[in-house]
Amino acid sequence: MDDNEVLIGVMELNEAKSHQLRLKSQGVELNFKTNGATCTTGCKVTVEVWGLASDEALLNRYFQNDYLKHLKGHVPNFEHLSQVFDTNASEVICQACGMKFKPSEPECPDCGLVYS
Repeated sequence: MDDNEVLIGVMELNEAKSHQLRLKSQGVELNFKTNGATCTTGCKVTVEVWGLASDEALLNRYFQNDYLKHLKGHVPNFEHLSQVFDTNASEVICQACGMKFKPSEPECPDCGLVYS
């Protein structure tokens, strides 16, 4: 790994190429790497997508906007999505609905999201 690069994520090769073309028009380069631990081959080829650390803020905005356009007006709470289900905590926050509950419960009492 190059210290000047950041991992964007793992995605299907065709989707990665589409993002690569759109970002190239904005002067941003994406690189693809294969990793046996994260990537797949065969009918559904996936690759790791890497960008320059200096472009990280732009890449975060780009991929967040790309994600939001698929939600058709439903805006997720990114603070909830980033919550970690910590079984040692006295209280956890559901990543789906934001309900607070005890981690001893296997699912959110409000929306039913299952934690295993």
